[in-house]
Amino acid sequence: MRILIVPELYRPDDATANGTLNDAVVWVEQWLDIDPDLHVYWLLAPPEVADYDREYVLADRERVTLVETEPFMHGRRHQNAFTESGYSEDQLEALAAVTYDQLGYVDVVVDQLRRGRADLYKWLLALDGHRVGHPSPVDIVANVHDLQLPFKYANTGWRNEFQRETEIADAVLSDGMWFKAAIDVEGMREHGHEFMQESVVDRALDDAVLTGSPIDFSRFDAEYADEPEYLHVAGSIWDKKQVGTVMEIAELLHDRFGIRTVMTSMSAIPDEYADLPWVEAYPKASREEFEAALRTGDLCVSATEYETLARTWFEQAGSGQVLIARNQPWIYDAIPRDYELAGTIEELPDVAVWAVENWDEAVAESRRMLEYVAEIRDPVRSGRRTYDDAAERVAEKVDAYEPDRNDELVGDALAEAADDGRVALDDLNRATAAFTEGGEPILEGKCALSEVLFALRRRGYEDTGNSGTPIFERRE
Repeated sequence: MRILIVPELYRPDDATANGTLNDAVVWVEQWLDIDPDLHVYWLLAPPEVADYDREYVLADRERVTLVETEPFMHGRRHQNAFTESGYSEDQLEALAAVTYDQLGYVDVVVDQLRRGRADLYKWLLALDGHRVGHPSPVDIVANVHDLQLPFKYANTGWRNEFQRETEIADAVLSDGMWFKAAIDVEGMREHGHEFMQESVVDRALDDAVLTGSPIDFSRFDAEYADEPEYLHVAGSIWDKKQVGTVMEIAELLHDRFGIRTVMTSMSAIPDEYADLPWVEAYPKASREEFEAALRTGDLCVSATEYETLARTWFEQAGSGQVLIARNQPWIYDAIPRDYELAGTIEELPDVAVWAVENWDEAVAESRRMLEYVAEIRDPVRSGRRTYDDAAERVAEKVDAYEPDRNDELVGDALAEAADDGRVALDDLNRATAAFTEGGEPILEGKCALSEVLFALRRRGYEDTGNSGTPIFERRE
């Protein structure tokens, strides 16, 4: 099986700061462990553009291919408005160069971009040579992240009703959907029913996969302090994060208990916070600085208006920081509904004070929450769910394939081209010339590449997952 994965980098200059990419890296790592014959293609900006290492996306492995090309609208005005958009001519040609131009192919696309899916689909069908009446060679799965619901992006002028409705429609009409957060599933149902046939929306949602946002908590050391000394304020300074409220809590905890604050952010930190005598600020923090702060901090506060299964606060919690959480709907996709350290934004200062004054009880409650989160966001479970969905899609296509004359030609050529049950697609294609009426390879006539793949797979041949031109091996 070959999967193309296309994450949205909403922080286009800092790939590793994108939760979307972090999730995808975990999936790919899990998939490679599950299936020793899987090949994964990434479509990403080049490392020098998005500031990441090839090893981070596992592209140093033989069964992973990094397709490097600048994204749509990169370097143009308002490029941040188009991080969700594809696909440029360069992107499409780059995909072709590493796949179909070498008789490679794609079985499943995990597409997180909100725009351009129809063009990508058309391109892949054209490259395959797909013929009417045969199973589609590829499924495109909409990987829904941060659905544009009314309570999100409220101050972003170009995210209007049209953007929301077209995102929903494109996702519903895709071959499948993966959702990070349950709140987006219910939001799509509610708002999809407003303008689409309800049965169409419901059927698509019933078949959707809830992936979660996987975190390997074994990477973190959940050791709690005997008493709190540091509040750790981490992440971006976006308005929705309510950093001003968090810093008011920080000041309260310092005034009453002498608790200091360490701040880490991937962006600049305003002087009004960084210059406070009880704050240690790390603007544009490196991963090393962030991880050091994870070890230093004892408390963290989430006051954000909305998220889609946020990562940073749970990395903090996994590192032994007691989490004080604003009880917005999104948070309960990840924590128990009876979590005692959650409250309204007005209640958060009192909750934080209670946690400090009742530290042992707060630690116990945070431990209980963390056990729940570790199960909900288990990388193995998320990897298995997503892999199984993709594998089932491929199996269904093979079952739906109806053998014809092209299937017979592939069977005849296998007898000549297969060497100990192994055959490369280019060798097989050449061998078919001895059996076609015109003496030309089968793919130069009326035959799609996917038909050759179906013929191989139904005979028990499986792709070995190598890079370049695929090699198939008989397993049955």
